[in-house]
Amino acid sequence: MNRAPQILLLESPASGRLLAFGLRWFALIGSNIPKLARSRGRRLRATHYVVGGAPAMVAGYGRARASRRRGVSRRMLPGDAAHPQSAAQLFALLYPEGGQSLVRLPDGRHWLIAAHGGAVLSQTDRVFGSLDDALHEQRALLAQRPSLIEHAADRVWADLLQSVEPGAALIALPTRWAELPFALRLFVAAIGVAAVAPTIWNATVHPLLRKQAVAPEPAPARDPVVDAYQAMLTDTTTHPQAELGRLLAGVGGLPVTVQGWALRRVQCEAGSQQWNCSAVYARAHPLATNHGLYALMPAGWRVSFKPLEEATLAWHMASRPIPLADMTLPSSLHVDTQVAGGLQGLRPAFASVALSAPAPLQPRMPAASRADASRVHTPHQDMPIIRRRTLVLHGPLRSMALMPGPVSAARWSRLVVDVQPQARPSLVASALVAELQGDIYEQE
Repeated sequence: MNRAPQILLLESPASGRLLAFGLRWFALIGSNIPKLARSRGRRLRATHYVVGGAPAMVAGYGRARASRRRGVSRRMLPGDAAHPQSAAQLFALLYPEGGQSLVRLPDGRHWLIAAHGGAVLSQTDRVFGSLDDALHEQRALLAQRPSLIEHAADRVWADLLQSVEPGAALIALPTRWAELPFALRLFVAAIGVAAVAPTIWNATVHPLLRKQAVAPEPAPARDPVVDAYQAMLTDTTTHPQAELGRLLAGVGGLPVTVQGWALRRVQCEAGSQQWNCSAVYARAHPLATNHGLYALMPAGWRVSFKPLEEATLAWHMASRPIPLADMTLPSSLHVDTQVAGGLQGLRPAFASVALSAPAPLQPRMPAASRADASRVHTPHQDMPIIRRRTLVLHGPLRSMALMPGPVSAARWSRLVVDVQPQARPSLVASALVAELQGDIYEQE
């Protein structure tokens, strides 16, 4: 996220137009979308960007190489058919109903693209040199969003070559200097001239400025409520939808019995950048030894003994949380219908499913500004209300594999698995009983 990726520009043989691939996409939350888009572009050190999506706004960013950037700048004239177009934004405009496609590019690489509700999905618009890598990412995408319609690659490529949309044109990101008022730039330039030519300064510019001095405008005061709200969006994170699958696969791959030791309990707690997991094994056979269990322990794991009858294995799983500021959150209606409806469909496979009522997130206000905290509750476009719901699932570990299909924008906090032998296993009764806890976020 520290730097925008290099843009891949391909020229259409028939029309000579340029299509841009490989931008990085982010959600934009706020009322002044152009200002937000330019501010994030500068943080990413991007040279070009494009804004799209409705009602959820997203922006794509990329960097042009120095030589190519000069060539693009010469050709980016109003109405010029060769004006570079974002292929991903074209796809979102051409297929407003959404969908996904894996397109083979003329240079032999493969491009994965997906859109939903008129907005490009942030994990797509990616170019792969290997078909296997592209198919792997496509499967991961469909595991998260199985409802995406697949569009034929040949048809998508033909549509991209024939389409020109003003809303898909790349915009050169202006420098902060270019956005300054002309009078201010002239003033700074005059100071520079004075530094190298004191005689010119003393003879012309200095007397003029002394007669017509203009007091500088005071810096705008920062709004503590807005700052606290933005900090909340940055500090509050969710897990990528594929991460729960990795966690469940890791826990499900633990042996129930090994070298005379029997699994009793597994517990994983979410940290800021990793999952902290532990598994408790009990000595179940007279010939089982601590040394035998230690010899089979994977590299990087730790073990502690108790000391003759029990052992606890501990390990970490890397996590890459996503800040709410970089996401397009689902609406309350979407959670009530799509998410809750999906959980209702999964209900027979669990012993219990509990979804709490939504509660608004409260930004942490500085002590001196707590009197303004009530303003955060005022629903307006600049600061949409973010809400959280607690989700708790209890049932067989195998049923957890049905997640996270209907759940988006979730942060999982805890997974616990107990080994409980069952006399009569059933759909909701298994030897491996799991409880999964987490929070779902939504936007009003």
